[in-house]
Amino acid sequence: MSDKVLIDHLKEFHAKADTSNFNVLDFVGAFGNPLEALAYSYLFWLDFIEFEGMIFLNDLVEDEEDRSQIRRALAKFPTRKEVEQSFNQFEIPSSFFSAGLSTATDEEHACLAQRIAEMWEARLARLFPSKKCVVEVQSPEETNEGLTIVVYQA
Repeated sequence: MSDKVLIDHLKEFHAKADTSNFNVLDFVGAFGNPLEALAYSYLFWLDFIEFEGMIFLNDLVEDEEDRSQIRRALAKFPTRKEVEQSFNQFEIPSSFFSAGLSTATDEEHACLAQRIAEMWEARLARLFPSKKCVVEVQSPEETNEGLTIVVYQA
């Protein structure tokens, strides 16, 4: 997706404001705020944890019940990779947003998913430099659901 397509959509979204000659960061400056930017930083730079030799989003392993679910999955799935894949699936945008889902196009959702995946890949490399973590964006055709980010170790 080009910046021009995004800027055109942002201009439509903020039609009541004068946004002539705006670039993407001008929209951030005019309509965003530091508090929301900080909140969004948690989406783009998540905390991951290692448990039983596998990598998970930190929020997926919060208590003993979560750890028990993972242990049960270890008995069910033939590989640790499949356990990671089964837990670390995040549909975009619905896994992280409940409001404003109709404000973005499918193309914009795909661009968002790709950007998130790239940042998560960098985050995982920083947190676990000796592990080969994979962050994939899977199409609705691949998942039989929606656009999905999947995290696992190769």
